[in-house]
Amino acid sequence: MDQNDDERLLGLEGGWRLEGHDGMGRPVRILVGETELSRAYLGVTVGRHPMLCQRMIEDTSVSRRHFRLGRSGGGAFIEDVNSLNGTYLDGEALTPFDPVVLHDGQTLTLGRVVLTATRLGAEPAV
Repeated sequence: MDQNDDERLLGLEGGWRLEGHDGMGRPVRILVGETELSRAYLGVTVGRHPMLCQRMIEDTSVSRRHFRLGRSGGGAFIEDVNSLNGTYLDGEALTPFDPVVLHDGQTLTLGRVVLTATRLGAEPAV
């Protein structure tokens, strides 16, 4: 394992890991680094369609464009992008296009997909 692998796995750069399972029980893992988040003006879009999203989840209960993960004011936010089955944060439905602060350990539900958010590495610079 080289240094780049160590940094990615250990989260030395900082960022977020969204990890859980899809509707069939298959593992789902999404990693988004702090550098990518800071450079993505509108955030990183997650969904089912490879041409519309930067990260994909292959589950039919997930919309082609489902939610966006981004940075604002030094923290991370999650935002539903008008998905069919909605985005739930700790069991509460998100209002489409209304960003909500994301905290370490929170649970996201997208249709039949359940993910836990984990903050990786160093805190972002404010």
